Amino acid sequence: MDIMAFLRSGDPSLADDLRRRLGLGGTLPATHRVPAALLATKNVPLRPGSATVIIPIFNAAEQVERLLDRLPKTLPPHQHVLLVNDGSTDARIDAITARFTNTWAQSKVITLPRNRGFVTAVNTALNAVPPDHHAILLNSDTLPPRAWVPRLLAPFAEAPDIASVTPLSNAAEILSVPGAGVDGAPKEALIDHMDATAAQLCPTRIDLPTGIGFCMAMNYRYLIRIGGFDPVFGRGYGEEVDWCQRAKALGGRNVVATNLVVGHDGSASFGTGERRRRVSRAARIISRRYPSYDRDVRLWQQKDPLAPHRLAVAVAWVAASTDQAIPVFVGHMLGGGAETALEREVTQALSDGAPGVAILRVGGQAAWHLTFQGHQYSITGEIDDTDLMLRLLEPLTKRHVIYSCGVGAADPADLPDTLCKLAAGHRLTLRMHDYFPITPSWNLIGADGRYAGIPPLDTADPAHALCKTTTRKGATHREWRMTWGRVFTEADEVTVFAASGRDLVEAAYPDARGKTVLRPHRLCTLPAPQPRGGAALGVLGGINRAKGGAVLERLANQFARPIVVIGELDGSFRLPPPHHVHGRYSQREIAALVGRYKIGVWLLPSIWPETFSFATHEMLATGLPVAGFNLGAQAEALCAADNGHVLDLDPENTTAIAAQLDALFVGDQAPLI
Repeated sequence: MDIMAFLRSGDPSLADDLRRRLGLGGTLPATHRVPAALLATKNVPLRPGSATVIIPIFNAAEQVERLLDRLPKTLPPHQHVLLVNDGSTDARIDAITARFTNTWAQSKVITLPRNRGFVTAVNTALNAVPPDHHAILLNSDTLPPRAWVPRLLAPFAEAPDIASVTPLSNAAEILSVPGAGVDGAPKEALIDHMDATAAQLCPTRIDLPTGIGFCMAMNYRYLIRIGGFDPVFGRGYGEEVDWCQRAKALGGRNVVATNLVVGHDGSASFGTGERRRRVSRAARIISRRYPSYDRDVRLWQQKDPLAPHRLAVAVAWVAASTDQAIPVFVGHMLGGGAETALEREVTQALSDGAPGVAILRVGGQAAWHLTFQGHQYSITGEIDDTDLMLRLLEPLTKRHVIYSCGVGAADPADLPDTLCKLAAGHRLTLRMHDYFPITPSWNLIGADGRYAGIPPLDTADPAHALCKTTTRKGATHREWRMTWGRVFTEADEVTVFAASGRDLVEAAYPDARGKTVLRPHRLCTLPAPQPRGGAALGVLGGINRAKGGAVLERLANQFARPIVVIGELDGSFRLPPPHHVHGRYSQREIAALVGRYKIGVWLLPSIWPETFSFATHEMLATGLPVAGFNLGAQAEALCAADNGHVLDLDPENTTAIAAQLDALFVGDQAPLI
């Protein structure tokens, strides 16, 4: 029995301690670059050489029978197999092994008179292996796929310094897909589906700090020099780590077969008390013999060179784990309300039973930032090639594509076509968090800095066209609308969050009529009402040009009261003292900040018709007067609230704005500035 198997099923506190001592804990880095050749086809002839499969058996009749019934369908002809009955007390084992040996000619059973443990069982079998044979250790609780032996042995023919090879698995700790502890009871169809994807991966030989004994090939060149497992490990735990470290000291490498997935139950054969003693003892021996091992494992996990391969196979795992459509979200990396809404949808999808969701984000260093997220795992990779991204998602034969936002895409002109390919034959929903699908100016503001409604198709305003650069295509406004028009035609639903948004979308795309659905965001928590009487003008949220940065800058020069921005202000704009920018905040801090800065009236200075305004609703919840321009969702919210006030003014008419705002304050609460 190996350490990795124990960690899947042993005492949690002991497992945590062992992970710490052997360096198996820690978190993975956020992103990894996915190589373009990850899924390239390589017809490399396999020259695996001769090998003997060793299967130690101690009771667990159901698992043994499952493995031996499946094995003949997965082995190459004339494959040598050694079964080691390690003193099983279950009488069914003899009948199960006899049936296998009668079926498989190149097989033999070695029976030990009493249970001696994993180390002795394996060493007994190794003594019976021909000296020119590689050895393959295979636990009795595994599910190997078809053609697994040639793929597991292929690295030995490619590089003579490779000492051990371990495959990916659903339960193999650092080699687990989609992650350690996610699934410990594999089904045959699930493993076959995962392995079919892995088999398409380019066979990359990634070095490991140690092989893992649930399924590990051992090179005969190193078996001759090292021998079998060290008997000091008794009945088991730590023996394969020790063997791999000894091979490493001789110049050997321990690698993973990235193009192979072998299923594993990950169950243990010892009782809890015995596990505790043996794991603690093994940890002490490993730490004493190999002082750098803990650090080596930690560094390997931090780098996680397997992340691209894990990501590819995780897609297959998710697809095979459910009959429902898997959500595939398309969003950006700019934060804000759209990201908040996307995170809520991801949480809801997982709560509704999805084993995982795919999240494609634009706006990072690579064209695509792909994350597969589940309840217990998150795997992320950066992908420069759109075709590779589409191929990685091919196993998701049932999917629901949900567009959230594409602002920041590396090549925006190609985004509509990519969405159509991604959603071909699947459900497609467009969430209108902004107006990017209408114009490259996602907030509908023209080059003059003003909102003037939906731009006509033949507009000459450069803000509503996409200029060509050395890294992206260009598009006139008409071309932009035509390409996005195909997406609206294909969409099953276009979600808007305010009635004004529905009007704008349907004005731009008449095909959206009949499929536009109004779904206002749910506001789970809001600030508590606050007493009136403050003298400062409050502004809530991050403020840039579209959010009214220029309005505030002009107002600061002639407004008689202090302005306090609870949030961040774009560096293009300045508010001189005594006006103040607080910086980032959380919603739970809003009420306290109202009192701290003595806010008496709120202003939402945004100059574009927002699709939904969380800030407006948060300000209204305080009970203080809230003012904003007659635009979009913010005006709808203001009109519906008793303390809402719509400024039916030009945003550049600072004098009139200041006068109307001043009239909303209660009496002479404090000295004016």
